[in-house]
Amino acid sequence: MVKKILITAVCSGIINAQMISVTEQIAVTKPYTTKVKVGQRCYEDTVEELVPCDNQQDTNSLGVDTLIGAVIGVAVGNQIGRGNGRAVAKVVGGLGGAYAANQSRNSNMCKTYRKVTKCKPKYDYVTKNITVGYKNCAMFKGQRVCKETKEPLEYLNVTQRIYVH
Repeated sequence: MVKKILITAVCSGIINAQMISVTEQIAVTKPYTTKVKVGQRCYEDTVEELVPCDNQQDTNSLGVDTLIGAVIGVAVGNQIGRGNGRAVAKVVGGLGGAYAANQSRNSNMCKTYRKVTKCKPKYDYVTKNITVGYKNCAMFKGQRVCKETKEPLEYLNVTQRIYVH
């Protein structure tokens, strides 16, 4: 039994734990780059727009386009129906063709150009060091002992094992 206790004491270590004051805290940083607006760059540009045309002529007048539309409408109406139905189709086709041709004259759009000032933001990249943790250091029995943590520490827990041979 004495041998068993002696062997256990020789093979195992004695654990000694202490708290020591931190003497040095070093902030651990890493670079962080951000995009920052620093102004704007402006320039002149030409923009194309569609606007209703300034028709010098009276839009209610009968023009050649209206007559051509009526003739085409009558021709299409002639292909439809028989007897009196064909006559009605010609009249409706002629009126529809004339109306469509007259409306197309009124819906003409013209291109116009104008100058505008456009501005775009100007960016610069700024790199800053941000703190990601702390290196807490203390002296323990003549040796410098350090531990990295997210927050600064006031004390370090030092655990020492002493082996008996």
